[in-house]
Amino acid sequence: MSQAPDAPVPGTPQEEPASADRSPEGRQSPDERSPSHFSTADLVGPTLIFVGAFLIAVTIALPTLFVDRLRTIPLSTDQTTVSTSGVSTSGDSTSGDPRAQILDRCSLNTPRARTLDATLVRQQRVVAVRPADSRRVTLQAGTSVQADRIRLDGRDTDSDAARPGSEVAPAQGADACTSPTVSAVKDRVTLNRHTALPDLGAVGDTRGNSEIQYDSNAAPVAAPDRRGYTFVLPFDPPTSGAQYFDVTTRRTVPLIDEGSSQVGGRTAIRYRAEIPDTDLDAIGSGTPSGTPATRITRPASWFGISNGDPARQVTATLHHRARWDISVDAKTGVIVDERLDVEQTYRVGGADTSVTNLRATFDFDAPTRRAMADEAASRDQPVVIWGRVVPLVAGIVGALALVAGAVLTFPGRSRRWVDGLRRGRRDAHAKHEDPQASS
Repeated sequence: MSQAPDAPVPGTPQEEPASADRSPEGRQSPDERSPSHFSTADLVGPTLIFVGAFLIAVTIALPTLFVDRLRTIPLSTDQTTVSTSGVSTSGDSTSGDPRAQILDRCSLNTPRARTLDATLVRQQRVVAVRPADSRRVTLQAGTSVQADRIRLDGRDTDSDAARPGSEVAPAQGADACTSPTVSAVKDRVTLNRHTALPDLGAVGDTRGNSEIQYDSNAAPVAAPDRRGYTFVLPFDPPTSGAQYFDVTTRRTVPLIDEGSSQVGGRTAIRYRAEIPDTDLDAIGSGTPSGTPATRITRPASWFGISNGDPARQVTATLHHRARWDISVDAKTGVIVDERLDVEQTYRVGGADTSVTNLRATFDFDAPTRRAMADEAASRDQPVVIWGRVVPLVAGIVGALALVAGAVLTFPGRSRRWVDGLRRGRRDAHAKHEDPQASS
């Protein structure tokens, strides 16, 4: 029998049929090839471009968005300042006016008024309290004037030393007449953290505060129409149009720019504020039983009134006037130095008679000036770092990253650009060497 024509011949090599997965030439189809991918070197250039663009964005955004949050009154505010006035224990002047005088309250129990030369210390602590948030902060300031030493009968002695009139017991709830406290005030105000101005409106269920307590035994006095600066000014303080709020008289007066000065190595703007004569009893800045009393009644002879019956009862009210000279850090608004000239007198209406309650000039002591200058520097440092240093470095690094990324991503174009630049320089050099050839 003959074999079928299509049967394979034994021992003969057989050709494999063309597979559907192979090309007729025996090459792999595209499906069998390994997928293409970028190498690490290929990704370096685009990554540098991305990083450079990000750093440029940081350079633009930091000064406009983030730094503005640093230019505010800190929620951690806690400052203590000390001012002095008067004579030292040796009788020599220390700082301010050596003729600081106070009324000897023990003389209220004697036939005639008596004033004493004294060494005075004015201390103030300003603390941030609630309500406070990202927009507002409430500052509470306690201010006291204490007599450290007095000059009695030609010699310096402690302010609580016994003297004529001190043997009389004080009224119930009142301090002894030998108490060193001349005055004490507690002020509480809610401020806008950016503008440092009173912000007394309602935010949600919380309203801002503005109240002053002149007597610890009396309720605080509200100051709802409060305007102007008191304890701090904003970053980049204004040099015109600023106002000052005086706590004692609850008056708002202009802050007059007096030029600039240097305090603790920092540039400061000097302001002056004049507080006009004000009857404290008439406006309720204190009470007749407080310290100091805003109204006293004594025989005419006690005031030194010679006309009329010396035994008749005469009432005098407490008047206050002052001048503030404050030096404010030109960048942060921190008060780095302060001088207060103050005069308080009891005056009898309709008579040219007065008795001094307080006459003094207070100046920040040297440690306070240093501390406040350091406080201003600490507030300014983050602004400088995040507003200048970091954006500058980020901008430089970002620009370099963009250039390096472009060179690595587009090497051909970069090479042609460099070659063209070199040819241009060579041509310019050749023309300079052979000016006739160029003509």
